[in-house]
Amino acid sequence: MEINELLSSYLKKVHWAFVGLTHPGNLGAILRALKNTGCSSPILIDPAKDLMVNSPQVLSRASHAKEYVHDVKLSELETALEGSNMVIGFTARDRDIQIPKISFEETLKSVSDSLLRWEDFHVSFVFGCEKSGLSNKQLSRCTGVCAFDLDEEYPSLNISHAALLVAYFTRNTIKKAILRNNDYLHKNHRRNCSLATIKKPASQKTLYSLERSMIHLGEQINFFKQGNREKSEIKMRRWIINNKIEEEDAKLMISFFSEIRKELN
Repeated sequence: MEINELLSSYLKKVHWAFVGLTHPGNLGAILRALKNTGCSSPILIDPAKDLMVNSPQVLSRASHAKEYVHDVKLSELETALEGSNMVIGFTARDRDIQIPKISFEETLKSVSDSLLRWEDFHVSFVFGCEKSGLSNKQLSRCTGVCAFDLDEEYPSLNISHAALLVAYFTRNTIKKAILRNNDYLHKNHRRNCSLATIKKPASQKTLYSLERSMIHLGEQINFFKQGNREKSEIKMRRWIINNKIEEEDAKLMISFFSEIRKELN
């Protein structure tokens, strides 16, 4: 397989989610940026009601990426992320929600290494709306939080500029990793050795099931009767994310909580 074909196959496993997008010009510029870099078309989460995907302003700013308009998907955040093993939320503001903060360089290396290591590994990049970015509740769905190293006096990028920056360096980092690890990709014994020592993180879909199992059990024992339920649920999600649970372990815990519920009934 040629380098460009291989690169394209990896980029298809990187998904782009934009929450609360409001400006058609930004959407058009995002479409152009993603096509320029060979990335997939975006997923829109709760876009503004008056944001028409095929509006003249979107098509004008998209330029030769007009065909990407037909591939834009609309989804809820949880549904958009459920197939991914890694979810990175981008934010310019410091948050006190204890989700692992990862530098831009570390994020790109982790993404490229994971994509090359596992054939069925998927990544989601999540961006917030133009005015306020991602909320703490939305960030709680991410496995890591990333910010750019920008001037402290003005650290906020236009959403389309941020998308282009991430898309370009993601493409560049994966391409370099492919060239650097050419032997790794073609020697099965090295691949198998790597997989034996490093286990793949659970998919978000499995982690959502684990989260719901904990919440349902909490309801059954009246755990949420006192205090702030939403805050408690975010803490549960944070605990699951910070422990980097593997697929098999997550499924075991789901079964464990299910058996407890049966006994309580």
